[in-house]
Amino acid sequence: MPPTAASGPAILASTNNDGTSVSWMEANWMFIAAAGALVGLGVLVIRISQRDPYWYGWLALVMYLLHQTEEHAYDFRGWRYAFVPNLNDSVGKLLFSSVCTPGMPACPCDPKITLYINTIMIWVGFAGCMTAAHLHPERFLLAGSLSWGTALFNGLFGHVIPAVAGFAYNPGLVQSVVMVPLGIFIVRASSRPWLCVANGLGAHVIGLGMGINVLYRAHLPEAPTMIFFNMLGGLALPLGLSWCIRHPADAYKYEVL
Repeated sequence: MPPTAASGPAILASTNNDGTSVSWMEANWMFIAAAGALVGLGVLVIRISQRDPYWYGWLALVMYLLHQTEEHAYDFRGWRYAFVPNLNDSVGKLLFSSVCTPGMPACPCDPKITLYINTIMIWVGFAGCMTAAHLHPERFLLAGSLSWGTALFNGLFGHVIPAVAGFAYNPGLVQSVVMVPLGIFIVRASSRPWLCVANGLGAHVIGLGMGINVLYRAHLPEAPTMIFFNMLGGLALPLGLSWCIRHPADAYKYEVL
């Protein structure tokens, strides 16, 4: 049955697939994302005249916090927590049918899994990459653009292309219409566009594909499993790639903005 306006609240009122009750954090983390987006956007506006690879790297985190707000707080239809039922009913059903068994309240993603995917891959991953870039730019400056590859990959393949193919809105689409062109500009400016896109693909394969499959097939606890795989995809992968590929600040070519 396709998701309705009541589907998201019903998932939040139910239990996680491991039998635990949905916690306050699992139900409300996206409002923290919205507050963080507003604060971060204000800081970036104040520093807009100093645009450099660091500024654009932090912009990735701010933009994705806005993305999480549309996906998981309220979408443009006014639906609460709309992304999870939409995912589970569409690509989630297609890709993870072999691990979703009857009786699961929400599969493949329940509120606990969704919390750790979003907070670890994005909050910890994107912010961690930029912290490393400030501490050791010779090694990690590229990591900010690699995070943009993750945002670009998600917006394009998770929202824009499905919306065009199905001629229908999905939660996160409106923000993606802004994030995708901006992401294309920024990854092109890094002079490593295909590496950025490859990082985006790898982050999703590791954090979601591998993480969810291993979780269900090996019957592992949700929190530590999703933390581990999303740390790998969202932080270790871009830092590892950036460490291996030296990328000086003057390699960036911001020719438009």
